Amino acid sequence: MIKGIIFDMDGLMFDTEKLSKKIWKDIGRKNGYNFSNDLFNKIIGTSSNTTKKVFEDKFGSDFYYDKLKKQKNKIMLKKIKKDGVPIKEGLNDAIKYLKRNDYKIAVASSSSKATIEFYLKSVNLNKEIDFIIGGDEVKQSKPNPEIFKKCCEKMNIDKRQVLILEDSINGILAADKANISVILIEDIVIVPNEIKKLTYDELNHLGKLSDFLEKISN
Repeated sequence: MIKGIIFDMDGLMFDTEKLSKKIWKDIGRKNGYNFSNDLFNKIIGTSSNTTKKVFEDKFGSDFYYDKLKKQKNKIMLKKIKKDGVPIKEGLNDAIKYLKRNDYKIAVASSSSKATIEFYLKSVNLNKEIDFIIGGDEVKQSKPNPEIFKKCCEKMNIDKRQVLILEDSINGILAADKANISVILIEDIVIVPNEIKKLTYDELNHLGKLSDFLEKISN
C-alpha cells in the first residue's frame, strides 16, 4: 500500500524545463554554441556541478559555464517573477487528492532547497508539501539514488510504500537504483524504451494520478 508520494519538481510539477531550455539555447546562440537536445537529455534532473561537467566534456574545459549559468538564472528569475511559475497540468488536482487521502507528500529535486521553496510559495503550495529535499542537501545528484533514500528516511516510510513521480532519465535511474517504484510523466526529455522498462507505469499528466492510485489500492 502506497503511503508516500515523492515529486520531482522541474518539468514534473512546474513547466520550467521548457523555459530553461529556451533560455539556454538563446544564450548559446549568442555565444556561438549549439546546445543540442541530446545535451539537455543528459543534464535535466541532475545537479549544477554535474551539468557543468557535461558542458565542459562537450565544449572543453575552458567553457565558461559559471558565467553563462548566472546569465541564464537571472533571465529565468526575471521571467518567473513577471509571469509566475507555470504549473503543469493536473498538479493542483493531484495535491488535493493526496491531502484528502492522507498521503505524505515530498518534493525531491536537483534544484536548491531555496528554489523549491520559492516556487512552491509562489503558487501557494508550500503548506501542502510535508517534506523537501533539495539538490544542495545531498552529496551525489541524480542518477545517484541518495536524494530518494534520504527523502524516504525523512518521511519515515518504508521505500516499498513510496511512489516517485519523475520526468527525466536521470530521475528514473535514481529511483531504480534506490529500489523505489517510479511513475514516468514525460515532459521534454524523450525517454528511451530501455529506461521506460524501469518504471512502474507511465501517465499522461498529473491529473491521472488519483485514478492510478485508486486502481492499485483496490
